[in-house]
Amino acid sequence: MLVNIRKPIDLIRGHPSTRLLATDLIRESAAKVLSSDFSQDSRARVPHPLHYGPDMGREDLRAEIGRWTAGRYRLKEDIPAERINITCGASYGLMATLLLCTSPGTGYTKQVFVVSPTYFLAASVFEDAGFSGKLTAIKLHKNTIDTDSLVAHLKRISTSTPDVQLPCGLEPISRAGVTKRIYKFVMYCVPTYSNPTGESWDLETRRKVVEIARKWDMLVISDDVYDFLGNDGDTSALTPDKKLLPRLVTLDHEIDKEQGMEDNEAGYTISNCSFSKLLGPGLRCGWIESATGVLAKQLGEGGAARSGGTPSHFASALIYPLITSRSIDSTISNLTKTYTARSAAIIAAIKTYFPEETTIYGGKGGFFIWIILPDRYNAREITNLAAKDVIVLNGDKSECPGDALGWGDHCIRVSVSYLEADVAVEGIKRFAEAMKRWDNGERSSSGVDLDVK
Repeated sequence: MLVNIRKPIDLIRGHPSTRLLATDLIRESAAKVLSSDFSQDSRARVPHPLHYGPDMGREDLRAEIGRWTAGRYRLKEDIPAERINITCGASYGLMATLLLCTSPGTGYTKQVFVVSPTYFLAASVFEDAGFSGKLTAIKLHKNTIDTDSLVAHLKRISTSTPDVQLPCGLEPISRAGVTKRIYKFVMYCVPTYSNPTGESWDLETRRKVVEIARKWDMLVISDDVYDFLGNDGDTSALTPDKKLLPRLVTLDHEIDKEQGMEDNEAGYTISNCSFSKLLGPGLRCGWIESATGVLAKQLGEGGAARSGGTPSHFASALIYPLITSRSIDSTISNLTKTYTARSAAIIAAIKTYFPEETTIYGGKGGFFIWIILPDRYNAREITNLAAKDVIVLNGDKSECPGDALGWGDHCIRVSVSYLEADVAVEGIKRFAEAMKRWDNGERSSSGVDLDVK
């Protein structure tokens, strides 16, 4: 006997819908790229896609990314290839940056500051890099962060923790006369269309964070993966003249130029970017931009890159024609059109079915909407109660490990990127039904342990 089991609706998944993946473009590009004539020299300037790639990534690709992104940000000058390093996605870009630019084991790098609520899976990358017990939450407000708290923590840790002198403490990770740029502090953030809140920092906050970083020798790693995914008509991530707000790396670079820094100055920011959100996460290809060429080169000269070449050489070869032709822009336009409609439908459903006092953040761009339930509701319990019908991310998952700010009490995150609008709206209705059941005294017998991204 067949039993009709109602499948839970998944509002957690921060993936693009399968139909939105750039399948046709990649298929066409693969056929074109693999039928091209290539030099027989494995160390040619543009090697065969199945050969090892140049350590930092193909120079023509990096230059084209610099032209393309400069155009989208409406910068006065193209971003030169030497400031760009090809990665195999933002997660691995974060890992490589921590490996090659920090030294927690020696005690030289003292602490990581995580803007909270945060992208929860980033925390494990920091823990793998040796920062367990060295993570501090900096509270995110709607379009700014608590910079006063950040400075207070920097002062306290600087005065209470002894400095490790260079190069003695770092000799084990230096080789062949190469001196790495290592930082005393690190900060992790998603300044534009944040995961999980969907909000964007204002320009004043961006400038202030860069100033703090430069004063305190802090490397700010920005996941800038949602910058091009602003919803149609949204102005929260734009300047008054309708340009995309400058990234921290752009502001850092401008200060370098104004102050006449030497070419060997590394800067204090990393813009960690990915094609995962634009073309498809399975490509595992992204790029890092640094304020000068120093950190990009440092990443390109890491032992793994020197041994294996750029980690996404084949995928980047397929992406290159999509950037040079700008066909990637039509894909992005389709994404923003789709996410705009979904966000509007989900927000309308929240306003219809949730209590009137509910607060909604985001829905302006990127993948997520952050919902704060009225104080009388326990979001943690309701998430568990609703799990057999609809799966959402409770705010507990968005905490900085070891420095919780209580997001799980009243907050949940829902995704706009994966489900079609009608299914997502049904999921919102199901969660609202669970809220009513909870209000009437129903409770879940056990919690849920979800494997989510």
